[in-house]
Amino acid sequence: MHDPADMLFGAISLTRRNVKTDSREVKAGDIFVAIKGVTHDGHDYIREAFKKGAAHALCSTEPSGLSEKDREKIVIVEDTREALGRIARRVFENPSDSLSVYGVTGTNGKTTAVFLIDAILNGAGMDSGLVSTVFTRTSGDVLDRSSMTTPDPMTLNGLLSGMIAGNKRAAVLEISSHALDQRRVWGIGLDSAVFTNITPEHLDYHKDMETYLRDKSRIFRNLKPDGTAVLNLDDPMVGGLAKTMDFPRLVTFGMTGAADVRAENIRLSIDGTEFDLTAGKLGSTHVRTGLIGEYNVYNMLAATGALLNSGLGFDEIKTGLENASPPPGRLDAVETNAPFRVFVDYAHTPNALESVLRCLRALTPKDLICVFGCGGDRDRAKRPLMGKIASDICDHVILTNDNPRTEDPGEILDQIEKGMLGKNNYSIIKQRRPAIRESLKMAGEGDIVVIAGKGHEDHQIIGARVVHFDDKEIARHVLGELGYR
Repeated sequence: MHDPADMLFGAISLTRRNVKTDSREVKAGDIFVAIKGVTHDGHDYIREAFKKGAAHALCSTEPSGLSEKDREKIVIVEDTREALGRIARRVFENPSDSLSVYGVTGTNGKTTAVFLIDAILNGAGMDSGLVSTVFTRTSGDVLDRSSMTTPDPMTLNGLLSGMIAGNKRAAVLEISSHALDQRRVWGIGLDSAVFTNITPEHLDYHKDMETYLRDKSRIFRNLKPDGTAVLNLDDPMVGGLAKTMDFPRLVTFGMTGAADVRAENIRLSIDGTEFDLTAGKLGSTHVRTGLIGEYNVYNMLAATGALLNSGLGFDEIKTGLENASPPPGRLDAVETNAPFRVFVDYAHTPNALESVLRCLRALTPKDLICVFGCGGDRDRAKRPLMGKIASDICDHVILTNDNPRTEDPGEILDQIEKGMLGKNNYSIIKQRRPAIRESLKMAGEGDIVVIAGKGHEDHQIIGARVVHFDDKEIARHVLGELGYR
């Protein structure tokens, strides 16, 4: 269908440098695309963009008060987000068409599944690029720290183009629900689209679970004509999509016999996991991995499902799973000679926290100690739920600051504490470093300490300030002060 934005390709040479969505970055001759965001609407800044010399502005409605000269520069489109995706795809010459692209969405497990797929591909000699919450890699083995899970269309297509230039053959993308709703992956074709699970999260944005599921399910619109949808059959809402949506190809995973990719005879320990893996036409094999917990078995099933139609052999998938390391901040062990175990984990939702804590609870007869808080300016309803989960499962909980942002840290802790009524197995230490120190001081032989909520993050957001803070770095330093190396 003809898009008015297409006229721009004949009128001006579009490049990665002259398409802007932030009016503050506009320079003479640029194209300004007005995007309506959560807190700001780009349509309100069109006049500012023209004052800075923008050659054209794409918008869905024409703002009032423009001069006749500026009105001639306006291009009206139905959906500016989609138009931006169309521009990005064309500027970078449809990079996803030249790569095998694997996308992963879901409430929990996205990052680990992405790292597993990437590890399998690279282990099999199929060099891949990576875009995730933690790191981005476009060329060689260089990892750049990510600022967000899924970037805007221009940035994302540029990264894919960079992967092609870096001789990558595949790309693995972590795709958030926000990115799907905001069309950040519009026009990017996926060879496999994985939906790991869905539990309440980001409801301050999506409002209800039905809308959240709808937005997550948008990932399947990106499937290539012969692409594969990969669904968690054990999750009722995700597995139910198999009956309500049409897919070019479908692979299911889970613990039940009905799943195409499944795990049986699972054995869990603090040092790793073993299970029998059955993967459709590939057959069955036994897997031994250093990844811990049943939820990581699900992540391995998801990665296997994503690659079931990739042409890789079963031995290559098995080797990749067995050699994979956990992503930074995902049940990430702090290795010292202490007589207890210490882990850092990104768990910041009720479901993720419960999964991690129940996993560790089953792996030690001794004390389980948890340090966590909740982020400010985010879903408040989950705070007492997480307090209850932690106090029900752990022997001791230390509540502390996470990223309070613009909220009062004390009020956040009060809301978490409401879920712990009647419990006496917790304490509150507002400053995160002293809280971590206290948890490590109280740990004894055989105990497990988990520092949850921030995982791979290397900063803390307090008001308008962003200060360096890395849970793993702090834990290792404190353990050194306590005499452990």
